[in-house]
Amino acid sequence: MSRNFEPKFSNIDALLNEVEQSTDGKKLFASIDDMCGEIDSGIEKRKSDIENLPVEQKRKEAVDSEDAFELNLLSMDEDFNIRTLSACNPNMPNNSLRRLVESSNDYIRMVIANNPNVAHDILDRIAEVTNEQEVLDAVRSNPNVSKVTKYKIENRM
Repeated sequence: MSRNFEPKFSNIDALLNEVEQSTDGKKLFASIDDMCGEIDSGIEKRKSDIENLPVEQKRKEAVDSEDAFELNLLSMDEDFNIRTLSACNPNMPNNSLRRLVESSNDYIRMVIANNPNVAHDILDRIAEVTNEQEVLDAVRSNPNVSKVTKYKIENRM
């Protein structure tokens, strides 16, 4: 099964352009609907395949994967270790890291603060929501931290 759905999106765009120039729009919209159904089915199949991986395989994928879709799913896994390992992965999408900051404990926040590719605004948010010195130290030492956040951490009372 293909993991890349972008060609289907291009097909949808081409069909929409055709509709603008066609009197037979219903047939074209039916084709678009069919393609969207295929995309939805493909995404659901991938989601199911990832969620049903054995625990050891999930752990390996959480560490090694470069696939944003897979990492996002692993960051929501019921297994704490898998969520933690995915938060360490430098390929983890920042949107997933943002969600984890809001829904996790300070341990996960510290792991995120040590991620070398975490965005500065996520580090800012971690500094706002924690009082744990270890977490703040991790934020402060991340090369992506903003000067303002670093200053705030260094001058906390």
